[in-house]
Amino acid sequence: MKKKGNYGKLNKKTAHSSAGSASPVRRRKQTKVVLKGKSGKGKLYRYEGTYCATDKGYGFVNVEGFTRDVFISERFTNYAFHGDKVLIELLTPGPLYDGESSESGRQPKSREAKIVKVIEHSITKIVGTFEEIRNGYGFVIPDKGTLASDLYIPKGNTLDAVTGQKVLAEISDYGEFKRSPEGRIVRIIGDLDDPLTDDISVICALGLRTDFPEPVIRNSDDVCGDGTIMGSSSASQLDDLYKIESMSDVFADSFAGKGSRIDLRDIVTFTIDGDDSGDFDDAVSLQVLESSGNEEAAYIVGVHIADVAEYVKEGSPLDAEALERGCSVYFPGKVLPMLPEKLSNGLCSLNPDEDRLSLSAIVLLDKDGKTLDHFICESVIRSSKRMTYGKVDKVLEGDIPEGYEPFSDVLEDMAGVSSILRKRRFSKGSVDFDIEECEISVDENGKVTDIKARERSASRSLIEEFMLLANKTVAKQFCKKKIPFAYRVHEDPDMTKIRDLVETFKKLGLSVDRKIIKKVNGSDEDSISSAEIGKLLSEAEGTPFEMLIKTLTLRSMQRAEYKPESLGHYGLAFKYYCHFTSPIRRYPDLQIHRIIKQTLRGKMKADAKEHYASILPEVCRKSSVCERRAQEAEYQVDRLKMIRYMEDHMGEEFEGTVSGVTRYGVFVKLDNSIEGMISVYDLPADDYIYEESLLRLTGRRSSRYFSIGKRLRVSVSGCDLNQRVIDFVPAE
Repeated sequence: MKKKGNYGKLNKKTAHSSAGSASPVRRRKQTKVVLKGKSGKGKLYRYEGTYCATDKGYGFVNVEGFTRDVFISERFTNYAFHGDKVLIELLTPGPLYDGESSESGRQPKSREAKIVKVIEHSITKIVGTFEEIRNGYGFVIPDKGTLASDLYIPKGNTLDAVTGQKVLAEISDYGEFKRSPEGRIVRIIGDLDDPLTDDISVICALGLRTDFPEPVIRNSDDVCGDGTIMGSSSASQLDDLYKIESMSDVFADSFAGKGSRIDLRDIVTFTIDGDDSGDFDDAVSLQVLESSGNEEAAYIVGVHIADVAEYVKEGSPLDAEALERGCSVYFPGKVLPMLPEKLSNGLCSLNPDEDRLSLSAIVLLDKDGKTLDHFICESVIRSSKRMTYGKVDKVLEGDIPEGYEPFSDVLEDMAGVSSILRKRRFSKGSVDFDIEECEISVDENGKVTDIKARERSASRSLIEEFMLLANKTVAKQFCKKKIPFAYRVHEDPDMTKIRDLVETFKKLGLSVDRKIIKKVNGSDEDSISSAEIGKLLSEAEGTPFEMLIKTLTLRSMQRAEYKPESLGHYGLAFKYYCHFTSPIRRYPDLQIHRIIKQTLRGKMKADAKEHYASILPEVCRKSSVCERRAQEAEYQVDRLKMIRYMEDHMGEEFEGTVSGVTRYGVFVKLDNSIEGMISVYDLPADDYIYEESLLRLTGRRSSRYFSIGKRLRVSVSGCDLNQRVIDFVPAE
């Protein structure tokens, strides 16, 4: 493993002075920034924003309301840390503006500024590797993405850590001009070479919650009882049931079960999940209709979701803890659940051959996948089987595993319906970015045994389409009823980024629809529809630029989030959308289940509406923050596992595809989904020109180019756990 410390940024003479001397001085000086008045200097354009540091020394500041970040060179960072709230001053005259307010209608490629003041530090603790110097003091070399310099640990504050250990350190002094930040070690995580430190390091760095507090455990025990419905706090839910023998009964004129919990235990339902899943919060069912009075009706899809809200009451210790966690976090071989295991893997999980309370969305479809009618109800189900994606795929391929014989016909019918739903969705403008995911297998010691790209399969597509159908059906009903709700929102992309995308199309010689050109030029007030984005993608399909266009298009999209307003889901081309199907592992789903249940029971009165309207903005905001934190944690742990895996393959050759290009080098994603970088200095000798709009490096002398989508053969030249990097070089 290559060793990369940060000592180049420290004054070594000071670093090796006596233990009682002042903390080390940064060797590389910055331009000192002084706040000045406006007198005689013209107007100063200053803005507040959030600083995003890079491992190159420079960074960017995101100013709310503006689409482009402001560049901060290394000498003007004023020693701000990643995530700090800062005050910046533009280096060139004139205010910031968005893409609509300039005379040309375009925003400049970039603006530069200097940080004149750190308003608020966001980082209070860091995770890193300890390096002992002498006389009892040392430094913590931060993991990538936290501090730009090492953290000085004075004598007496090291907690007896030794060189090479991963530690958690608390910052006590953020340092001033020329002086390094200082802190103390509060926890020794373990040896850097121990794979078990990967999860713990990320958990400590991001402040994830692990153990459940005692009041939460007691609340869980009280609710669960002996783990069965009859032995739980909700035993009475089985007292008054309306039994049906066919899902079509709910659409019959004679149906009288509205307002009751529907007994669906005679309906064949089952779960389909990954091999290592332990919490099953969704089950599916299907009824294929024979010709009847309603000639249009062809299928009845049932999506049955664990009724977590029946056990986790608002205001309870369980609820408070679930809100703080926001969602479950999944690591290879490990999960940090949103709810205690007695609930998540026990009473709430739709385990086979056990009665379980649920909320069911039952949807009547025609042969083309159009929704004709739907019914949402509280229910009780009894899952017939716990299925896995791999074995369902075998069924659909005609190789039926043992125990799946009774379900082969319904699985084939489900696959057919999901195909119809998918085709309909894309005909309405849904965009498929086809994001490749990986599967990482580890042993009991956290060591990686295998990494492979997860293939899109028929079974995953089946579940995806059924869940999308349920989510949009539920969202539409409650939006139409004007009941306060939590929606999953994906807003329209920024027109400035779409304009850049269209310009790239032109440079590549790809055709662009005239309507799109009119819109990006501002002659049409309408935004670009997802269907039009789909046309752009289809135009690039099959060309050498397909992967580049997908990458640039994905970058132009907004981030999906939770909001109390129904603003639609751009990528899916749904006018109404929510997250209804995973209340065991996502808090927004649990929140709307309470609203659904209260509405079904006729208790959604004015005071209840007022209550939910008041709490939903904060619930949505907090859930979005927790989701981003979980995604970052999962990414970081996956990255560490990939680096450890590649350490065992140093010097070996692999096939891969260029996945990103910067002026500093080329990112290559291997066929097993692991990504690394070839430095521009390791590319064949040439003077390379970086074309940002095309994400391409081209050799001035040889005309050799590297762009997204290009296939390469590389060998592994280095791995660094601290910096989270894998280095490749072109194979001979």
